[in-house]
Amino acid sequence: MSHDIRRILCCVGLRGDCDLVLTQAVGLALATGAELHILHAVKSLSDDVVNTLKVNIRDREMLETLMAQRLDQAREELDQRIDIFWRRHPELHDAYGDKEVTRSVLEGYPASVITHFASRSGSDLIVMAANKRSFVAAYAGKVTKGVIKRAKVPVVVVPAKAS
Repeated sequence: MSHDIRRILCCVGLRGDCDLVLTQAVGLALATGAELHILHAVKSLSDDVVNTLKVNIRDREMLETLMAQRLDQAREELDQRIDIFWRRHPELHDAYGDKEVTRSVLEGYPASVITHFASRSGSDLIVMAANKRSFVAAYAGKVTKGVIKRAKVPVVVVPAKAS
């Protein structure tokens, strides 16, 4: 049985594992000829935090601006991380060529956001970090486990680099 991989969803946190996950996702996209989409999910603020902000910031327009800035900053950081990745790996950049890499930053519970986006976008494969740093820890973090449980497509889990 053959499974065509046409769209790969690469999920990155904005920390050290970003480079490892991007390397694997770009390699898989090159090997399969698939489109690559990079997603960062920003965890929603808790209800307590939102209520505290509403009590202390009475100007609704200001509050909405501050909330939007959270996502804008995450988008900027994601763009910076991707640009740094391409500079660190010119061979992958050259091999990938002029193909478009699309990017999204969405807010919500990360595992739900990722699986919903994968389903909605028609992704055939999800690539993400294990998010555990030690050998003693389980193979995957809470978000990764949540994606594995919910996903309707295969999930490639990229382990943290051995120290």
